[in-house]
Amino acid sequence: MAPTSTAREKSAGGVLWRPSPAGGIDICLIATKGSTRWQLPKGHSEEGESDAEAARREVREETGCDGEVEADLGEIVFWFFAGSGQGRRRIRKTVRFFLLQFASGDTAGHDAEVDEAAWFEAREAVRKLTFDSERDVLMKALARLEKQASP
Repeated sequence: MAPTSTAREKSAGGVLWRPSPAGGIDICLIATKGSTRWQLPKGHSEEGESDAEAARREVREETGCDGEVEADLGEIVFWFFAGSGQGRRRIRKTVRFFLLQFASGDTAGHDAEVDEAAWFEAREAVRKLTFDSERDVLMKALARLEKQASP
């Protein structure tokens, strides 16, 4: 059996938030894999883009909503396999996340890469996320927003 090759990938993504009409914070999430996975929007950078620019573009494309970058939330790293047979590869993916405040748009305008984009009250968004690493990013973002709101 041939050894599996390892590749490295880098992406950027965002935690898109807005003040809730009810007085709290809403978070926009995307659904993939037949709406079985709820995630934070993210994707690969394009040539010449900074991580923050890539995060803003990916959030806009995947949620239908634009946001203003407010802060760098740091990176997560995870491993996965792609392909099969001779083409099977192990991938080490690094994703840098940013906090973005909603500026404009509508989740109905999300692209075809995602099944759905929707706003959730912050606590519900934390519960809804599929992956623990993204849940940690969201918790960090919410802690930052709470600190900003305190006098």
